[in-house]
Amino acid sequence: MKKFTFVVIAALAFAACQKGPQPAPVADTIKIEPVITRALGLNFNSGDKVGLTVVKADGTVYAENNCMTYTDGAFASDLKWYAEGGQTCSMKAYYPFQEAGFPSKFAVQADQSKGTESSDLMVATKNDVYPSVNAVMMNFKHQFAQIVINVDNGVGAELENVTIKGLRPAANVSMDEAGVVTVAVDETVAAADILAEQVKAGEKFCAVVVPQTFSKIDVVLNVKGASAVLTSIDQAELKAGYSYNIALTISSDSVTAKISGDIEEWADGGNLDGHEYEVPFEEHEGYFLYDDVRYNTVQIGNRTWMAEPMAFVPQGATVSEDPAKGGIWYPYAVEDGVVNLLKDASGIKANGYLYSFATALGVKTFTDENYATFEGTQGICPKGWHVPSRSEYYDLCGESVYARLIGEGTGTKINDKSIFTDPSMDKAIFWDSSLNQSHVSMFNEGGFNFVPSGCIANKAYNALVCDSSLCSVESFLGKNRMTYYLTSTASYVSAGEYYFFGMMSTFTAPNNKGKVTLSNCKVSQVGAQLRCVKDVK
Repeated sequence: MKKFTFVVIAALAFAACQKGPQPAPVADTIKIEPVITRALGLNFNSGDKVGLTVVKADGTVYAENNCMTYTDGAFASDLKWYAEGGQTCSMKAYYPFQEAGFPSKFAVQADQSKGTESSDLMVATKNDVYPSVNAVMMNFKHQFAQIVINVDNGVGAELENVTIKGLRPAANVSMDEAGVVTVAVDETVAAADILAEQVKAGEKFCAVVVPQTFSKIDVVLNVKGASAVLTSIDQAELKAGYSYNIALTISSDSVTAKISGDIEEWADGGNLDGHEYEVPFEEHEGYFLYDDVRYNTVQIGNRTWMAEPMAFVPQGATVSEDPAKGGIWYPYAVEDGVVNLLKDASGIKANGYLYSFATALGVKTFTDENYATFEGTQGICPKGWHVPSRSEYYDLCGESVYARLIGEGTGTKINDKSIFTDPSMDKAIFWDSSLNQSHVSMFNEGGFNFVPSGCIANKAYNALVCDSSLCSVESFLGKNRMTYYLTSTASYVSAGEYYFFGMMSTFTAPNNKGKVTLSNCKVSQVGAQLRCVKDVK
């Protein structure tokens, strides 16, 4: 594997969901475009090998432990796609490849000074994959832990190496049919000395280690042949996919160390010192990765928007099938008046989940004192992004009902400069002057990608669908007629009920292009799509 002297933030390109069977020519070979999330000093390089298992949707094992070699940005072999192009499959791949298959035992190297690659067990899984001429993008996750040692060497002492003592180097591992890996330290193997890799000369060292609970770690820092023994945190647990920082300081007369509680995410991430869980997030040009899911983004005016619906479930939350209960609901489609929940990965990816205002904003309880204080809050959006405000959506659609909270009266606000985020704007970005309204076609032409995911209203799925008598947008025919988009801006409170703004689509005979406006939503009865918008610095 390729070694760098800097932190590599790997780019994940989440494969686009297929809407139907996509047969692949028999001659097409299977290729994997790999991603390593939050890896320190690691990336795949020519000659690296992974083992791939492919199981078709009918349960047939199509390939098992097929050896694939990395070249030209992808793993490949002579393995071809099966002929039944309309049938999906699940794919499991692991690194490093072993002839006997996925290992039941795996040990890290005692000497990692030349690199941690061979000690880094990684696994990638992907479901609902159709045969395709394109490479299948798979996210490889670290199954072991990492220790990073940062040295403050202000006196320029000559560092030889760093050794970590007191950790068992071997583990028993297994992977189930779903690709879930279990790692347990092998208690029969004695603790060993692990020589760390020098990632940045004299400043940063790292080692891959087996997840385990330990009572003490000793760290030995060699400076011009002299050693200083450093002790660690007592009774700590190293978890799979976590990275720990150890800070060493070299002064003019001694070598001292401080084992910090700071933890940076490596793969799935999390904290071991009682801090709140932080969702893995990586931002790139035109998209971001959030909890290992790719979301396209688009620049519209002076804002960067998600160009597809949010499909994130916060840690500890569950998705409900009952629109009268819960705070996150499955997307749905309506056929012959019957609501069908979309629980498959492609349906969820395309439509996102429906969220309550409380869940999206991260609010436990709305009160008279707090309900108007959440505008621009991050909520369940990634760090540096937030739940859009009324004004940010108004920039796009240019039409809103009144807001009692700020005394706008009872009228409709159309292209009102006092609401735009930029007072120099004369009209909304997606305003169609010929129709004197904004509509979904304008949103789609501008790259917003208006998705008709529907909504929950009055604690029930809205079952209205578009037909040719009301809708002239061909791609919307047969799909949900009314869709709400959540905002973080409160409108008013009445009789103990709290109302927030929501951007909505309306298909009627006079508005057959799907008029888009901002309306009032009763927060206790609404579930809607969430798009996040990037903070403006």
